[in-house]
Amino acid sequence: MKIKMFLAVFILFCFVVFSIAANKNKSVFVSHEWDKLEEVILGSPKMLTVPGYHPTIEFGFNYSKDNKDWLEKAGGIPMEIADKDFYQQLVAQSDNLEKILKENGVIVHRFDPSVLSKEELEYMQNLEKGFNFLYPRDPVLVIGNNVIETSLKIPMRAREKFIVRKIFQPLLEKDKNIKYLSTPSVSPNFENDGLYLEGGDVIVNGQEIYVGFSGNATSISGINWLQRYLGSKYKVYKIDIKDFQHLDCVMSLIKPGLGIIVKDAIIGDLPDSIKKWDFIEIPVEDAKKLAANIFILDKNKVIIDETFTYLKTELEKRGVTVITVPFNAVTQMGGGFRCSHHPIRRSK
Repeated sequence: MKIKMFLAVFILFCFVVFSIAANKNKSVFVSHEWDKLEEVILGSPKMLTVPGYHPTIEFGFNYSKDNKDWLEKAGGIPMEIADKDFYQQLVAQSDNLEKILKENGVIVHRFDPSVLSKEELEYMQNLEKGFNFLYPRDPVLVIGNNVIETSLKIPMRAREKFIVRKIFQPLLEKDKNIKYLSTPSVSPNFENDGLYLEGGDVIVNGQEIYVGFSGNATSISGINWLQRYLGSKYKVYKIDIKDFQHLDCVMSLIKPGLGIIVKDAIIGDLPDSIKKWDFIEIPVEDAKKLAANIFILDKNKVIIDETFTYLKTELEKRGVTVITVPFNAVTQMGGGFRCSHHPIRRSK
């Protein structure tokens, strides 16, 4: 009996070691939010404009009824012209994030709209004018070695997938094990019950995938599609949220047993596997400034906005190294640190 038990443990140990070694050699692999970041897509302020108005943006881009007229009149005007000082501040903060990532050994691919053809740049412009390439979190999902082009509920952002394809093409040629596909195309009518799946709603915890549902981004049919595609190897959990667009605006998983949460934005219970974690609570007013939307380099190091000193203190109490930088200009366009990047490869 002892021999059988020893053999079982030995086989499991070998399997785990082999899996970790195999994953290190993969060009594309993301298993947990907190594994060491090795390669990443980072957003870019290039060609940033005032967003044009479209009904689907009323829960993003810091939209308010007060600025609807401005969006309708100024949509498509380069931000460098509309507000030069703000644009320069935003560029400095975005480029500083790239610098920090490279200092931490991360391979960085920037979203670069100059690689797009005239036709790709004009895609969906008839529905909503403008460009915003700051937030690569949403147009793609990397789960394991699956690369999924998502379906966004904002017309202006539909062309981001063309840049995603160009970034992943060399990796696809290098690693034949990568599984690459796209969700069904969004109808240009942008009906509320369409199939939408946005990366900001998806948090990866091994074989458990948590997907936020606010009614303003990812749809029920998008969640169901993801479960069908991933199959029985994964379990997709819907987490209902309110007053925010995406799940990563109200929850982050930093390392096993530790997270950040905006309790007032979560409807119902969390999945059993994370229900009893130590969650640092973020008040709603700070969450609106994207305090919960942080950058995880590994399970012991994160990047957050310098504004939230109490969060830095709480994280450091729990053994996490915290890098603080200014990021308020980037967040004013509607996305935080997690929105600003998408991991291509994380290693154990």
